[in-house]
Amino acid sequence: MAGMSKPTDAPAPRVLACAARNNLGDFEQRVRRRPGLGGAAACLVIGIVVMNFVANGPSNLWGRGVVVVGLLIIITWVYVWFQRMRGGLYLFSEGFVDAAGRRVISVAWSEIRSIEGQRTQFAIGSLPAGSAFAYEVAFTSRVSGYEPVWRFNTTYSGVRELAGLISRRSGVPVTGLTDPYQL
Repeated sequence: MAGMSKPTDAPAPRVLACAARNNLGDFEQRVRRRPGLGGAAACLVIGIVVMNFVANGPSNLWGRGVVVVGLLIIITWVYVWFQRMRGGLYLFSEGFVDAAGRRVISVAWSEIRSIEGQRTQFAIGSLPAGSAFAYEVAFTSRVSGYEPVWRFNTTYSGVRELAGLISRRSGVPVTGLTDPYQL
């Protein structure tokens, strides 16, 4: 599966601590994340607008404001992108840990209750503007007993194979849409 572990993909100490605290067993592999194309495209457009204002725009307060706000948006997106890329989904023998930025979620295979593929359509007015695909994994929380939902989408490398692997290990079938590239 593309994007899987390399020898340098050892989990961060906080991931190992979370896995140990929840008795998830031995580390097996890491599934990397990749940046979303929508955010990259938006940053490119904002960068073009900012550079246009720097080269040709008005040199008043509004023009400078556009440049500053545009640069802040790009810097924030790059920071978030690097934080997401440093994390990923870490598979252990008894469950998984998802780490993205400050968020760390751990789920044991035995806690998973359902895995459902879903596609969301986006529209501007009545014109289709795109779609997003994600799998929702519902599991029973050890602490409260209720069923939270964890979503993983196509920012994970090999999302379809990953859903199949989680399904095999947990013994729960994938329902709903199963192909993220289905039209």
